[in-house]
Amino acid sequence: DLKSEVGGITMLQGIDALAKDKATKVIVLVSKPPSPDVMKKVLEKAAKSKKPVVVEFIGADPKTISGKNIYGVKTLEDAATAAVLLSKGKAVKKFSNALPAKYKSLVKPAQKKLKKGQKYIRGLFSGGTFCYETVLLLSEALGTVYSNTPMKKEEKIPNVWKSLEHTVIDLGDDLFTQGRPHPMIDFRLRNERIIQEAKDPETAVILLDIVLGYGSNMDPAGELLPAIQQAQKIAAKAKRDLVFVGSVCGTDSDPQNLSRQETVLREAGVILTESNAQSARLAAAIVSGR
Repeated sequence: DLKSEVGGITMLQGIDALAKDKATKVIVLVSKPPSPDVMKKVLEKAAKSKKPVVVEFIGADPKTISGKNIYGVKTLEDAATAAVLLSKGKAVKKFSNALPAKYKSLVKPAQKKLKKGQKYIRGLFSGGTFCYETVLLLSEALGTVYSNTPMKKEEKIPNVWKSLEHTVIDLGDDLFTQGRPHPMIDFRLRNERIIQEAKDPETAVILLDIVLGYGSNMDPAGELLPAIQQAQKIAAKAKRDLVFVGSVCGTDSDPQNLSRQETVLREAGVILTESNAQSARLAAAIVSGR
């Protein structure tokens, strides 16, 4: 935790341990928006390491956090790519903020599905890191984005139970997990919110993250499927359509199996991208100018 109250104690200890570990080629640091004083302390510690350090502090300008052995990046996807390149002794390329061509081709077909009044993105996330990243990218592309984890104080959503214009909600926030399992395990709240957003005639895109692995629901696609299908029926009854966009974070080695989860979601009409960042950029492109 890189808040001032905690001081990044664990991350600082982790840098020390990995710097000494002979098997570690590259160190990767990932954090939600850090406090400036803690960020300075962490970067100073990372600079003393003789190993390449990839840093993804969501919301921080990559140029301002880069140094001799520090590679600042903007997204989680870029962090993963940079780490792999560096581990192979290759140079880190300059990353693009543009939507890749393979996703650009999906924008117009998605826009054609929407009615004139459908203009807002509703992001329903099971964790804070993907939520923060999405708020950042959507804000850059679209302006104001309301959230319970906003980048700006004035964009904190007044009522977390009701979306306002472009809204991205972290359902893993303490408010939602009191007395119930985390939304990576229990999909009830997210499914209810999907139905709620489908009833709003201004909803254009429902944006989702799906996280695999031990400690997550054993069949997230199966859990989401009934809600997605019901949402589509609600929209169809009102002579509308909905666009579902998302990404699945996981591998075929996870107990849920990445390929199987993606197949179920695609067959349900969800547009999937290779990363959370690309999902956010695609969603922004679909609603731009509406």
